[in-house]
Amino acid sequence: MVVATSSDHERAALAHQAAVYRAMTPQQRITQALRMNATMRRLLALGFKNRHPDWTDAQISRAVADRILYARTG
Repeated sequence: MVVATSSDHERAALAHQAAVYRAMTPQQRITQALRMNATMRRLLALGFKNRHPDWTDAQISRAVADRILYARTG
């Protein structure tokens, strides 16, 4: 019996995701990117609002913008 490792699943998922994106038109890819960006911003805003219920909408918007502007990876 062969048991797939998580990296096997990850590779299969990434291959499937790449195939889905390749099948999209450029307009569909941009639309998807904009949707993902809006979702990310909403999730960040909700997280800040949850952690800082006393913040104003302007403070939350600024925190979201700062998180995106100064984000680092690695």
